[in-house]
Amino acid sequence: MCPRPDRPTLPPSLPGDRPVPVRTRRGFLAAGALAAGALAVSSRSTSALAAEGSSADGGVADRSAADADGAGGPVVSVADPSTGVDVRDHGARADGRSDDTAAFAAAIAAAAAVRGRVLVPAGTYVVDSVTVPLLVKVVGVGADVSRYGASTDGGVNLRHLATSGRPMIVVDGNGVSLENLTLQANGSSAPLLEVVNGFESRFDRVHLSNVAGTALLVHRVNNNLWTDLFVNNCGGDDEAAVVVKSPTAPGTNTNTFTCVNLHIEGSANVALDLAWGPTSDFFVEFVRLVAPHIETLQQAAGTDATIRIGNVRQVEFVAPTIYGGPGPLIEHGEQRRRGVPLDGGVRVVGGALLGADPERVTASETLVRLTKGDDFWLVGTRLGRFTVSGVSLGPDYGSRFGVDPSTRIDAVGSAVAVADRRTVAGRPEWSAPGDVVVGRRLRGSDAGAGLTTSVQGRNGLGAPEATVSGSDMRGTLSFGSGAVPRAGGQVRVRFAAPYAAPPVVVLTPATSRAATSGAFVTTTPDGFVLETATALPAGLLGDALRFSFHVVG
Repeated sequence: MCPRPDRPTLPPSLPGDRPVPVRTRRGFLAAGALAAGALAVSSRSTSALAAEGSSADGGVADRSAADADGAGGPVVSVADPSTGVDVRDHGARADGRSDDTAAFAAAIAAAAAVRGRVLVPAGTYVVDSVTVPLLVKVVGVGADVSRYGASTDGGVNLRHLATSGRPMIVVDGNGVSLENLTLQANGSSAPLLEVVNGFESRFDRVHLSNVAGTALLVHRVNNNLWTDLFVNNCGGDDEAAVVVKSPTAPGTNTNTFTCVNLHIEGSANVALDLAWGPTSDFFVEFVRLVAPHIETLQQAAGTDATIRIGNVRQVEFVAPTIYGGPGPLIEHGEQRRRGVPLDGGVRVVGGALLGADPERVTASETLVRLTKGDDFWLVGTRLGRFTVSGVSLGPDYGSRFGVDPSTRIDAVGSAVAVADRRTVAGRPEWSAPGDVVVGRRLRGSDAGAGLTTSVQGRNGLGAPEATVSGSDMRGTLSFGSGAVPRAGGQVRVRFAAPYAAPPVVVLTPATSRAATSGAFVTTTPDGFVLETATALPAGLLGDALRFSFHVVG
């Protein structure tokens, strides 16, 4: 049967394609659940063609829903959002036992020819590996997805072929969409979803579960928006449940990636790796995870971090709920720098980081571990349930680290909010262009290393050794006098590290002798000299003249 002239065919702009008519499909009217049939743009499976008849040249019998009733009816355009290629028209059984891989591949190929949709009705499909190319949308048209009975309650459930060593679905093309699909491992440990090229891709209500390894492997995504992505009971001892990285080819990195409402639950060890690795393919930039809920198992969990962040540029967690342990919840460990502007940059804005429940598993020692890298901020975040520190900074972490005043870190017992083991040179220098208002106390360390003293010879022959304690910011200086003291410079104090310009040194007498000594200071970038306007009394003990000092540079 040839297509009737009043029926639309494939546009002539697709050379080499034989015109395929558009028809409607009836068969979704089960118990009145759907009021209109799903539509298909495809060739039928062999069995379906036998049932409905075919043309002499192998074309599809052209029947609308109204034609089936013998009355003739309206033609449905390929622009209709309910039009698509039904996988069952290509032989999918959806019985949870038959291998439906060939049917999915054929349906995807038919949809790719018209840049169209693949419709997957409710049921359980067994799939080995299929690739979704440029501008193809795969849509589950059953009930919404859930980790609780997706197939038994009317959902769309794709089960990986148990013996497969390949990813179930490979996204390799611009503008690919996956919607309302549940993917299950079914015994295979290969990824359920691998994104080779996801430029302007969109995933919405996609659920991955039960992979003893990485369930979602992302090589490259750009300009993406993913929403309501669920990853349950995935990951292994050495494999994160979700891995995001970049291709090795230069200039093709993952960037501008936004995911809203990402759920990763029940991970055996690491839930999420963002560019965690030592080579050039481990790099991501401009990533925003909005309202993520990420947690590891509370029993028999590994001790690596729940989220591992490696070589990144500008990553933001907005209103996260991150829960688990006993390892850290977040670790930043940069292994390979790109040497580009804005290198680093991790922000946690709002939300809560909560350690392991000590009644169920070993308690979390630290929630945020910063081992190597630079530029990490907590803004308005609440941290709780840890035994050693809320944040731990290693000696090699960079100078840019901050905790916004709106952040709350609940340290209990001997635990501390921040354990900072960076070197003095690596710590930040803060500056503010306007007024600074301090609500309580401004605290400076009074313990440090490197301050030294030397007598100037004017406090007398045989004078006691001068002593100093403190840091470049504050401290205490004590000295006495010997025989035949003179006015002028008495003791010189050298800073551990010079200031850029001579600082202001505020000197406060701490003894009565010190108060009557007429002392004052002269400063240089590398220290100050305590001087007296008149000669000191002879024979003063070593702690008779004691001063405290405060340095502002």
